[in-house]
Amino acid sequence: MNDPQAVLPQKQKSALNLTMSVAILAPRGRDAEVARQLLDKENIASVVAPSVEKLTHYVQNQIGAVLVAEEALIGTEIEALQHSLQMQPPWSDVPFIVLANGTASSRSAAAKLRMDALRNAVLLSRPLHAEELVRAIRSALNARTRQYEARERMVKLEFREQQLYESEAKFHAIADSVDQMIWSTLPDGYHDYYNRRWYEFTGVPDGSTDGEAWNGMFHPDDQERAWSKWRHSLATGDPYEIEYRLKHRSGDYRWVLGRAQPVRSSTGEIIRWYGSCTDIHKIKIAEEQRQLMLAEMNHRVKNTLAMVHAIVSQTLRQADSLQDAQASIQSRIGMMAQAHDRLIQSTWTETKIDEVVEAALVPHRSGQGHFKVEQGHFKVEGPDLPIGSKQALALTMALHELATNAAKYGALSIEAGKIHIYWDLIDQGENAVFEFNWVESNGPKVEQPSRRGFGSRMIEQALAGYFNGSAELSYKTEGLSFVLKSLSKGLTD
Repeated sequence: MNDPQAVLPQKQKSALNLTMSVAILAPRGRDAEVARQLLDKENIASVVAPSVEKLTHYVQNQIGAVLVAEEALIGTEIEALQHSLQMQPPWSDVPFIVLANGTASSRSAAAKLRMDALRNAVLLSRPLHAEELVRAIRSALNARTRQYEARERMVKLEFREQQLYESEAKFHAIADSVDQMIWSTLPDGYHDYYNRRWYEFTGVPDGSTDGEAWNGMFHPDDQERAWSKWRHSLATGDPYEIEYRLKHRSGDYRWVLGRAQPVRSSTGEIIRWYGSCTDIHKIKIAEEQRQLMLAEMNHRVKNTLAMVHAIVSQTLRQADSLQDAQASIQSRIGMMAQAHDRLIQSTWTETKIDEVVEAALVPHRSGQGHFKVEQGHFKVEGPDLPIGSKQALALTMALHELATNAAKYGALSIEAGKIHIYWDLIDQGENAVFEFNWVESNGPKVEQPSRRGFGSRMIEQALAGYFNGSAELSYKTEGLSFVLKSLSKGLTD
């Protein structure tokens, strides 16, 4: 037999769409021709299959529906058709209308098995009833149309899922590449995502801070404040911004800046919150140290004026003439000015530690020369070590404070008083420890102060911070002492 499409008019050939057509297999009698004419009359596209093999080809090409005579399903070729049906994609279920031989009550078990193998089949008895046949075929084609629509929705859904996956992958790649902690929450504030940086910073297991567990990572003194601010943002939709101390994996608490913004739907409803935590600990500590330094500078100006007064008063009392007094006062105040100039030269990149010591103690020494040997009240000794500008400024201020205190109450307040200043590196290599000492002796008896003054706090806190080490004042009866310790790299960091 020729190609079955040859029986169709030329216009129908070009417009034939298998997915919405009916394949007809009825090898005996005029059933195929009658069915085709009936479907043409109803404007239902059809194609006649001359064999089971050709029908199998149409099934593989997603035919819309199949009208088949039951006697055509007998033979070895039916196995290929059954295999093709089994290989259909999950969404596809080709509907079959089978023209039966005899009544349903007289059907054999083998005939029932052949029907089951078609998976989606209805049985029509012959002789054919035109309306019944047309209704069955229209119903089958409608069901097939819904399958194609379901496939299109599935393809779109898969495409959207792929887009979502790629979008999430990009988001995670970006979120994990920045040096900030990124997080997100549901509209009610339930935390359901943290980037890798969060877990690297906190050291907690993945997922352990989901929900409301994040607040337990804050410093106890900051928890209620952070909760209150967050609840306000959730209730109002206002952006969230707060500074708090977050527990680091080391066990210490570090200052961070927390921020969050809501993401809204087209109707203005909040659908998610995205936030970040930025480590600002160094900035925060630097600001605290700056405030401490500014306060200390104010304190130091007052001390400087007091020192000028003391220089003038003592020089006038000890001078043999006004001319000698004038020269001595000019010389000593000039040295103070030089020390102050060095102190405010914040553009230093690096200097030597002995120069720092000399600059700080110039107003208090007697005679000229460097401090490599004992000079008057002072004995200064130590290796020639480089020191950074920040450390130089802090050490100069600390030494000035110590010297001013000694002039008022300690070893510099009497003629016999002595101050031994020495420094060295203990051990060598990367773990070498720098140690700096100030030891007073032969001065007035020292008593433990009833309160810690601003100068003491500046020496022990600010100086230790700049050197990334420790600083301690000891009020021993025989004389005040001070020791600064840090790793050698703390001299220039």
